[in-house]
Amino acid sequence: MNHPLRLAENPGLSSYDLTGYKGNRGKNFYEEDKVLQRVVERYSSDYKPDHKKAMLDHLKGYGELVGGILDELTEASHKEGKYGEVVKYDRTGNRIDQIVYSHEQKLSRKISYDYGIVNLDFHDEWKFPFTDLHRQALTYLANQNGEGGVTCPLAMTEGMIRVLQGIGTEEQKKKYLPLVAGKGSFSHFMAGQYVTERVGGSNVGANRTIARKGENGKWILNGEKWFCSNPGDLWVTTAKIEDTETVGLFLVPRIKDNGELNGHHILRKKDIIGSKGKLTVEIVYEDLEAEALGRPAHGIANLIRYVIRTSRVHVGLAASGMSRRAFMEAREYSRYRTAYGKKIQDFPAYSRELAEMRILYAALVMPIFRGIDWTQKGVLAEQISTPLMKYRSSSLSSQITHRAIMALGGSGIIGDYTCLPRLHNDCIINETWEGTHLIITDHALGAMNRAKIRDSFVSELKKNFDSAKKYPELKEISQLGEDLLSDWNKSIEEKPREWKETYRVDLSDQAYGALVLSEFLEQAVFDRVSGSKRSRFDSFAKGFGAFLFRTLPKTSGDYESFRLNQEEVDEIVNW
Repeated sequence: MNHPLRLAENPGLSSYDLTGYKGNRGKNFYEEDKVLQRVVERYSSDYKPDHKKAMLDHLKGYGELVGGILDELTEASHKEGKYGEVVKYDRTGNRIDQIVYSHEQKLSRKISYDYGIVNLDFHDEWKFPFTDLHRQALTYLANQNGEGGVTCPLAMTEGMIRVLQGIGTEEQKKKYLPLVAGKGSFSHFMAGQYVTERVGGSNVGANRTIARKGENGKWILNGEKWFCSNPGDLWVTTAKIEDTETVGLFLVPRIKDNGELNGHHILRKKDIIGSKGKLTVEIVYEDLEAEALGRPAHGIANLIRYVIRTSRVHVGLAASGMSRRAFMEAREYSRYRTAYGKKIQDFPAYSRELAEMRILYAALVMPIFRGIDWTQKGVLAEQISTPLMKYRSSSLSSQITHRAIMALGGSGIIGDYTCLPRLHNDCIINETWEGTHLIITDHALGAMNRAKIRDSFVSELKKNFDSAKKYPELKEISQLGEDLLSDWNKSIEEKPREWKETYRVDLSDQAYGALVLSEFLEQAVFDRVSGSKRSRFDSFAKGFGAFLFRTLPKTSGDYESFRLNQEEVDEIVNW
């Protein structure tokens, strides 16, 4: 058959190594993730067999959804014309201030909501505790598709559930929990968080929105909110109690009990760099009806305890999930792409890049789940690790996604070729959420300065270093971690306040380095106690040590002894 352009004969259009390349779509993201499987296995060792099997089946089922239909829907909903829009008025001119999402976005939310990733304990058929391990493993999996218009709303919905369960009145629980968590609800992660004002985000005490006591126990709010994440059916907000400096925490339904639109005006949606699947808007409150959440005098404390704290854990999980996906994309591409006569995965420099990306995302996942475990056990060290991991995980994830883009070369910057540009932008957004690096490291420093918390942190890490020192092959790595921990602790105890506040980022980097080495060494010792002669986490710890030599000025020792050989690189990449 003749073709005017003779395309069938054009050598430039013939098949090549990436013809038919599909990336990672169609894989089960749980079954592919050995690091997550390791975490789940370690922290569920005391579960009853039927509970553990049910949890694993649930995680595997969600892993299939994330790697399949949810991956497709996320990609489809992140195209021009598919992002949400603000609809100000209905057809007859009534103001409705409603957010309208594409079919793909709504379906994506519905699938995850109905699967129970935030509300499984509200499903009658689930007969076991919905543990934090289970819940956060699902969150981590969800983020392997990026924020996707789902995981930021997921975090705020979980925060809403926790605050209602923690300090909500019985009437509030009965009225609102079915909306945000009930099986069969049509809300689908439509709980929001409206705190930031033009005068600042983290400085909540500078809020200018005013709350005055209204009738029937309601509060009337007037003011504005500059950064309203996930505008939807129900949200938490802050406002100063009239004629005081007290900031209260309030619950706001979009629709009042009489069916009228509550007193708010959506001004516009924000043009932000990432997280475009869910809208962020600006709002003005005009005689907005709200309900107090807990005692007004405890507003900021309750906001931090139930809402911000939950969101910070989600930031770490989001960073970890997106970093994991970045590694998956770079690794899968390397299996197909050829250059100069061989697969690019066979170039030592490329395989080393893959190995370090895997080490770094594992260095996010494992300490975060350690912190979750510490929280459940009441270990005070968690009060350092939670803000620390929020800062370090979000900053490292942007580096990892950027490195993955570079690993794909020109293909890495094309949004309809790979998810990496979208993930990278989502990671940048994630860095700013719930406190920038300078703010969050200030919170970490506050915990570090408290002797009981610092002693707990030192004790937990030193215990692992001491255990690892018993094995000659782990002694040098253990000493590196112990030296970092000792120098950090000495600085906290001896340096003047002004110095610590100036160099709090450096102190946080040191504490993070020691924490990760401690975690990898604990995993390595666990394998030996379980009967193995060595552990793959020997290589993880060694490779992370090499990373610290390049990134921490205070790292001391023999850098050469921490360089991974090709066998160790392959062990990490191919696990």
